[in-house]
Amino acid sequence: MKVQGAIFDLDGTLTDSMYIWNEAPKALVRRYGGQAPEDLAAELKQMGRREASAYLKERFRLSGTVEELMEGINDLVAEEYRLRVPMKPGADQLLARLAAEGIPCCIATASEDWQAQAAMERLGLWKYFRFAVSCIQYGGKTRPDIYLEAARRLGTDPARTVVFEDALHAAQTAHDGGFPVCGVYDASAEADQAALRALADWYVWDLAAWRP
Repeated sequence: MKVQGAIFDLDGTLTDSMYIWNEAPKALVRRYGGQAPEDLAAELKQMGRREASAYLKERFRLSGTVEELMEGINDLVAEEYRLRVPMKPGADQLLARLAAEGIPCCIATASEDWQAQAAMERLGLWKYFRFAVSCIQYGGKTRPDIYLEAARRLGTDPARTVVFEDALHAAQTAHDGGFPVCGVYDASAEADQAALRALADWYVWDLAAWRP
């Protein structure tokens, strides 16, 4: 297959940042006086940030508005992206190779687009991306809208646009939307690795190992 473009997830794919999403929702619930279970992140896994904020408000009877809760999440995670989140193995090498081959790339993330840009700028990788799109604008990754919008903006055929994802549900959505998928190992989704490997067209532990 001649690859025309590449769409990258951020958390768990380009950055080793899933720890943020394990801790931030619990911290937010505590901020508003609630008591969150340790496995709260698992309940939110397939939700976009607005949907997750609405869920937290209803489940824990939090006093803030959905918008205030979303802003609270932003406050908790923005500094991590700007200052600390590390790159996943091989991301720089793969992106440099795609750039050399003239393959345009973008980011499709459940985080804010500006957070993705901040993390990539600090890591020296933003130069490889045309843009970032967020589930906040295009809906969660249980539907293919964000991938289709990304491909539209790249100007590429979905069938020739590889989606790199660590989350099984997102990989399934991209696959069902007609995109070839590269599954990326992340320890936060250990239980899903066999299913991700079976679903994906490619599967890598290190992004530099990917070849079309």
